[in-house]
Amino acid sequence: MPQTDPWERAAECARAIQATRDPKMREMLTHLQELWTSLGNSSPFLTGSIFTDHMVASMNKIHAELMRPVVH
Repeated sequence: MPQTDPWERAAECARAIQATRDPKMREMLTHLQELWTSLGNSSPFLTGSIFTDHMVASMNKIHAELMRPVVH
């Protein structure tokens, strides 16, 4: 899996939050943005962890699902 930049993912969420009018979608994107930001803040301490790899993979799947209706 290519390296995921949590800061770029958080920025994508911020752009998607601005682009959507759906309050539920905005709420979900805000929570996802907070998760990416937390991961970015913690990443120096979590590098190489199998748990982190699985968490990032799961977050990437959620990210892709939530971005689809906003981007397209």
